[in-house]
Formats: sequence, C-alpha cells, structure tokens
Amino acid sequence: MDRAMNPLALLAALHALGRAPLAREGGKLLLSEEAPEEAAHALRPFKPALLNALEDGEEVAASRLLSSPYRLAALLAHALGVEGPIVLTLYWDGDPRRYLAPPGNLAPHLAWASRSLPPPRRLHLAPTTGEWTLEVWEGWEVAVEVLEDRRYLLLLPALEARAWGEAARRWRRGEPPPLEEPPVLGVREVA
Repeated sequence: MDRAMNPLALLAALHALGRAPLAREGGKLLLSEEAPEEAAHALRPFKPALLNALEDGEEVAASRLLSSPYRLAALLAHALGVEGPIVLTLYWDGDPRRYLAPPGNLAPHLAWASRSLPPPRRLHLAPTTGEWTLEVWEGWEVAVEVLEDRRYLLLLPALEARAWGEAARRWRRGEPPPLEEPPVLGVREVA
C-alpha cells in the first residue's frame, strides 16, 4: 500500500457518508446518489480495499462499516495491505482467541463473524510479516496512526487514547514508561 493513502482519511470519508449505503457488484463499487460528492471523491483511493472488504452483491451502510469491529477490521486490513496470512486476536470476557486467516479468507470470515458473533471487547489484527498492527477497542471514538518502522493504527475510546498519547509523549521526551503502581492497602497496627 502507498503510505500516502492514510486510513484515517478513509475513516473520515465513511463518517461523512453516515447511513449512505455502499454496494459491491462484481468489480464495481456503488454509492447511493444522496452521498456527498466530497465523500465519494475521498473514497476513490480506497476503492480496492472497499471492494475486498465487501461481499459480492452486498450492500452495507457506511456507518455499519464503522460500528462493526469485524467489518472495520476487514476494511482497514485491506487498506493497510494484506499480502500474507493475518493473525486475528479477539478478546471477549475470557481468554483471547487467536485465528490465522490465510490470504483471501479474511473478509469473508469477518463478514460472517459480524453476522454471527457478539462484538468483541477488543480486536487485534496483524499480518505475519509484521508490517502493521491494528487495534480496535469497544466504544472507539479516536483513531490514532503511528508510523515508525511499522505502521500502527489504534482505534480507542477517548480516555484510553488520551492516556496512550500522554505515555507516548513522555517516552519521546526520554522519560521511562509509567509502571503500574501496586495498590496501596490499608495497614493498621495490630495491638
């Protein structure tokens, strides 16, 4: 993927579309006529990712792509570049579940999961090549993209995003990362 194509621009364009439906028919990406022209123009660079993330003959509201962690993960994975197998980790209330999706199987599997499974509390997605990482947390409000040796895309609730941003700023200033302080237990002298 061309690093100039920013996945945050894709998220902004989908947000601007709101409930306007996107559809895939063969190799065509269809958008309702009510959709704002600016949003349609912003989606053009992401047409291949959108086509790969939608099933043939499927029509999905843009807001549904943003609200379903499964559909969002499929779309962003294709926008970030899926050349090899992908490791998908889902967190519900219990232990995490890991899946290895071979090339070409990610979008259909995540479309099925969106219809059949409850939304996870957290979703982690990364190719086995290690080029990028995607984190989607339940109730995400803020999307942060970090480019270093690899690409990180974090979709977090506002409070977690603020805490993450503050920790990153401290780390850049050379301060040690914050360690969890052990809880202070009430102590009293035994007579």
